[in-house]
Amino acid sequence: MELTKQYIKSILPKRSPDAHKGTFGKVLVIAGSENFPGAAYLACAAIYRVGAGLVTLVTDSETKIIVSRELPELTFLSPHQTFKKLEDFDVILIGPGLGQSEEIIKFVRKLLKQKLPKVIIDGDGLNILSWIDNWWEIIKTKVILTPHPGEMARLTGLTIKKIQSDRENITKQFAKIWYQVVVLKGAHTVVVSPAGEVMISPFANPLLATAGTGDILSGMISGFIAQGLNGFEAAYCGVYIHGLVGEWMKEKIGDAGLLASDLLLFLPKVIQEIKKGIDNSLVNY
Repeated sequence: MELTKQYIKSILPKRSPDAHKGTFGKVLVIAGSENFPGAAYLACAAIYRVGAGLVTLVTDSETKIIVSRELPELTFLSPHQTFKKLEDFDVILIGPGLGQSEEIIKFVRKLLKQKLPKVIIDGDGLNILSWIDNWWEIIKTKVILTPHPGEMARLTGLTIKKIQSDRENITKQFAKIWYQVVVLKGAHTVVVSPAGEVMISPFANPLLATAGTGDILSGMISGFIAQGLNGFEAAYCGVYIHGLVGEWMKEKIGDAGLLASDLLLFLPKVIQEIKKGIDNSLVNY
């Protein structure tokens, strides 16, 4: 099924006027590293921009300093505190810019063996997952995987060429094997539920083929889960809105030159327009 604006409008989280930050969920993000601090910032900012109430970041000390300057709304946990606090969160995002050091690999392996809330795995989290034999039999919770074709190739053992030649069927096949939600990113992103339900993005936009846009998408999905959507709904809701912002930005600046961070301010505006049924262009902003 191809996603539509009207369908997304019907599932967007409701916002009660007497709500507090706990109403809209608490997200734990395990992301960022010395070489990729921006990934942590983009993911965390996107979680807030789609409406989640509280975001806590687990990262290294250097990334903490960098990200806290850009996003003072964040709270932080040290890695050794994380395992005692897992029950405090509604959803966990693992992987954007995390790196693949031996210390990180051990941390993620240990984390995935815990009793966890819903989990989104992206970026380096997916690379680490691909090194764990039969990982889907070890993880004790439902996860949403958000691979690009290269990460999907590492997870499945197939070539990128093979995956790209049959994106929908291959994603459907492995979503059923793993019994997890899988989001295969790229032109016309494919979202598949564990039961084999398929949602396909109507968007194919080269403007979004730039560093950091995937970190924003994983953050958006996390934020929608925190607000009560199930994993499949959150995944295709995030995919559609992410793609729609990209389309509207393309009207404004063309098909090249986007910084991923350019998307962030437009996320709440697009969500509001979808809720109101407005069919405007961001050219007017």
